[in-house]
Amino acid sequence: MARDDRLRVQVLGPIRALDAEGHDRTPDGVLQRRLLALLVLRRGHVVSVDAAVDVLWPVDPPLDPAAALQNHISRLRRRLPDGAVGSVGDGYRLEPARVALDADRLAAMVDAGRLDEGLDADLGSVLDAWDGPAYPELDDVDAGRTEAVRLEDLRVRARELLAERRLTAGDTVGLVAELAALVDAEPLRERPRALLMEALVAEGRQVDAQRAYDEFRRQLADELGNEPTPVLAARHAQLLQGVGGSGAARPTRLPVPASSLIGREELIEEVVALAGSSRLVTLVGPGGVGKTRMLLEVGRRLALVGPPVVLAELASVDARSAVEAVAVALGIDTRAGIDPTARITGVLGDQELVLLLDNCEHVVDTVAAMVDEVLLRCPGVRVVATTRERLRVGGEQVSVVPALPDDGPFSAAVELFVERARSVVPRFEPDDTDRDRILELVARLDGLPLAIELAAARLHTLELEEVLAGLDRRFAVLEGGNRANARHASLGAAVAWSYGLLDRALQDAFVDLSVFVDPFEASAAAAVCGTDERTVTEILSQLVERSLVVRVPSRRYGLLETLRAFGAERLGESGRLALVGARHAHHQVEWVERAQDRLAVPGRPVLAEIDRALPELRAALGWLMDHDEVEQAGSLVAALLDYGVLRLRPDVMAWAEEVLALDAHRVGPHAPRLWVVAAYAAWLTGDMVESERRTAMALEAGQAGSGSVPPEVLSIRGNQALFEGELSEAAAWYGRAVEASRGQSARRIFVAATELLPLGYAGDPSVGGKARALLDEVGEVETPYAAYAWYCAGEAVLTSDLELARTRLAMAIELAEATHTSFVTGVAGASKVSIDARLGDPADAATAYRRLIEHWRRAGVWST
Repeated sequence: MARDDRLRVQVLGPIRALDAEGHDRTPDGVLQRRLLALLVLRRGHVVSVDAAVDVLWPVDPPLDPAAALQNHISRLRRRLPDGAVGSVGDGYRLEPARVALDADRLAAMVDAGRLDEGLDADLGSVLDAWDGPAYPELDDVDAGRTEAVRLEDLRVRARELLAERRLTAGDTVGLVAELAALVDAEPLRERPRALLMEALVAEGRQVDAQRAYDEFRRQLADELGNEPTPVLAARHAQLLQGVGGSGAARPTRLPVPASSLIGREELIEEVVALAGSSRLVTLVGPGGVGKTRMLLEVGRRLALVGPPVVLAELASVDARSAVEAVAVALGIDTRAGIDPTARITGVLGDQELVLLLDNCEHVVDTVAAMVDEVLLRCPGVRVVATTRERLRVGGEQVSVVPALPDDGPFSAAVELFVERARSVVPRFEPDDTDRDRILELVARLDGLPLAIELAAARLHTLELEEVLAGLDRRFAVLEGGNRANARHASLGAAVAWSYGLLDRALQDAFVDLSVFVDPFEASAAAAVCGTDERTVTEILSQLVERSLVVRVPSRRYGLLETLRAFGAERLGESGRLALVGARHAHHQVEWVERAQDRLAVPGRPVLAEIDRALPELRAALGWLMDHDEVEQAGSLVAALLDYGVLRLRPDVMAWAEEVLALDAHRVGPHAPRLWVVAAYAAWLTGDMVESERRTAMALEAGQAGSGSVPPEVLSIRGNQALFEGELSEAAAWYGRAVEASRGQSARRIFVAATELLPLGYAGDPSVGGKARALLDEVGEVETPYAAYAWYCAGEAVLTSDLELARTRLAMAIELAEATHTSFVTGVAGASKVSIDARLGDPADAATAYRRLIEHWRRAGVWST
């Protein structure tokens, strides 16, 4: 690692200077220390002779002040490394590149806004070394006093960050005492008070936390005539209601960015304050300015002291699915035929939460209408949104997210470039010349974080001069872009330049990958790019290296929204859109058919996998229907039958209605199964008449085929009889389904389990043996089918052996929870609670019933 030869200067207390070897170079004389402090304070700028004289001798200057100053400069230079203090015209200048200042180090760590274990220790060491007010040598100089006040504020913020770090990590030993001291020193500052309250709660001292709030409220009222922010007031209200636990530990659905946030601390604090006083805050700015990153940090801070925070990412949705995406984020399943906004407002009611909506610009009208309704009908909900244009909803507070400042070689834009460059060149340490080049580069990128990061990533293969020159050439290519929006044009130039540096194979792959609407696996990328998985993995690695593709959890890849849009434009221009769209759609059909088969494989959370794949499957279905590939569309939807039933997704099963509406006679061999899917969709939404009609259509389509009637058709016909109380008829249909499913292990288990229901309800003496035989075959493997079999076996003995039924139902619920089988969780839970109410504690049963009601309510299913 390169040696750091800079002079280390400490100004957090009496000034002190140390060379690279640790030798003390601090001047002995008072005036020379005062002169050094002035040069350090004005580092990088020329201090004129007159200005220096005024500081050194504010009254009674010497007869020849210029000569006296020259004498002190000479003595100071002898103490410092050669060249540290230079002469520039009629003045002197301390070279900033030759100095490492403890105050700069403190500011960089605090402005980063987050800590890791190493930074945590470094920040602690800086605070421990603080020895009195900063710049005491200049306490009678306006600029010195101003800087001392700024640094004192940084010290408080640093202590807040360290306390927040400890609180998040659960390290509360001595934390209350430290925060109490900070509160005493800053009695009117809210963040130390909020952290103290959370530390008290973490130690089980809720009453003391309430007392801390009440004291703060009185002080604000007495001294400033103000009230605490609504965020802190809401946390106090939670304490009054008995809601314990640290705010830092409350669950959220927020991703945790891997990199620090630079240059946004002041704006974040403003937005957090706005979100505390307004129910709708909109972060507005051009693409690539960092709105999403800001939103996540705002959400993280609100979650520390307020109600739960939920994130809905809207980048990959369209106007038809935007509100559904918000419902999914909130854990609310939509219902066919019911307005999804009405579902959201009905479920949320008076709940308190903060809803983060990211990337609203392409669905702004839909989102605005939804937000307006939510704010009107859900008084406890607050919304923070990101978009390129305001929502124009009543009460909206707009916060413009500007580009990063690029007003100097140590500005936030330059520091962002330097930090991101170090991720690809760990020893990157720019000198003055480099910083001037970086300043030019970030200025020409208009300070847009995404553009800066793309440029910094190129240092992996290029020199800084080449990066700057390459960007210059690409700007000329895009000169005829959007003149009305310079930032957008600059971002487009940065992306086009990074794209232009790829070879043809990488360009084609990047463009092809834009067809995905969500993160994808390497196998899916291989299918879309028309190559093998090994080759595409290498391609993806190269695109990740160039920051054009990002890695996401679960060994998946993704494209940032702006990059995906750029690639989609190029895909449309390439003439390959139809080819790539077909590859994508056909791969999704193959994938979901394999997923259907994997439902029977123990230990695989396939239902959850399909949950994540729904946006991609929906896009594929749209492409197939738009291109008249009706049979392939039918294949995709038919494969979702068991998923839709077991996961309680009538909205997904309603896709069958769209395919059948195209042409029910052209879906080929999938017609019977599609009618079954459509029948279940109607049943789960409570429309029994339509479900019966569709069941009849399924039977008709099955009988019209060349082979035997599929077991799924026979099974749902049995369901109709079961719902009507015709137990013998239902058992007969299920028996036929069992015979028709010979050779289909999972299907046979499913229908054999269902056959137990009418037999058990009718008291058939054979049901006990059949249930035991089925459970012996199934065992305790963790699959959705096993969960369903245990449920049916429990139902079968409800009238003959309540304890055995309860044991089997408990096993069904355990397996259902492990495999995300929502249907079994609901029906087995209802039966088990009914037994518990008779054999156990009625109060516990009532509590469990409330949980079940919420389970069915969120699923949007009332018919079961």
